[in-house]
Amino acid sequence: GAALVAVHLSALGLSWPLVLLGALIGADVIGGAVCNMTETTKRWYHRPEQGPRDHLKFIALHILHIVVVAWAFRSEGFDAIYAFTIGGWLLASATIVLFAPAALRSPLATTLFSVALGLSLYALGPTPGLEWFVPLLFVKLLIGHTVPLRS
Repeated sequence: GAALVAVHLSALGLSWPLVLLGALIGADVIGGAVCNMTETTKRWYHRPEQGPRDHLKFIALHILHIVVVAWAFRSEGFDAIYAFTIGGWLLASATIVLFAPAALRSPLATTLFSVALGLSLYALGPTPGLEWFVPLLFVKLLIGHTVPLRS
């Protein structure tokens, strides 16, 4: 995933520091989207001693990804509307899912992901070269991380 991101950003004519930065974000987000959907990872993150606060701390760390994309890839300067909208929606969505009954987490996560997709593609507009970023970040964190295994 990181290599494909690097090739694509390079083809768009971005500087090598931005290509490298995009590839690093891609490695974490794309790899995490896959990893967080595995039974092993879900069992680890949803073990008895892990509570909603622990999950929210993990998710909050990823706000940095959103800030970096808003700063480095969105426009000249910093796209604060993008950062606050996507970051705020991620935290609000994760909170809703984490405090919902386990049986409702998956459909809620999918519904809230759909809103994030609409925000990213239509309300805010996609980020050139990183159109995949918001959808896969929400798959990683909202659908993957906050939804436990169903027995």
